[in-house]
Amino acid sequence: MFKKDWVKELKKLSFSKGADTFKMEITPYRDWRVLAGVFFVGLVVSLGFNIYMSVEINSDSFFTTVPKNGDGVELNKDGLANVLADFADKKAIFEKVKTEGVSVVDPSL
Repeated sequence: MFKKDWVKELKKLSFSKGADTFKMEITPYRDWRVLAGVFFVGLVVSLGFNIYMSVEINSDSFFTTVPKNGDGVELNKDGLANVLADFADKKAIFEKVKTEGVSVVDPSL
């Protein structure tokens, strides 16, 4: 059985035939081959992830959570009273400004 040498195949992607040691030669075939390889690997990874997500969401096991046994949420009554008081103060100031108006200095005078 023929065994493929993967190290040799990877070297083909990074080196071109007859290239100089300083990598001064322009090798568009090698560059496009690497770019296309990276694109298709990313495409396969993305497709695999999307299939995994679809299967997990379809089987209703993806968003399940363990119910917590504990006390309920306590309401902070003092904080709520402070917020409501602030809203009442802002409403009073707004009504005062709405009825009396604001004195604005005209800069053109």
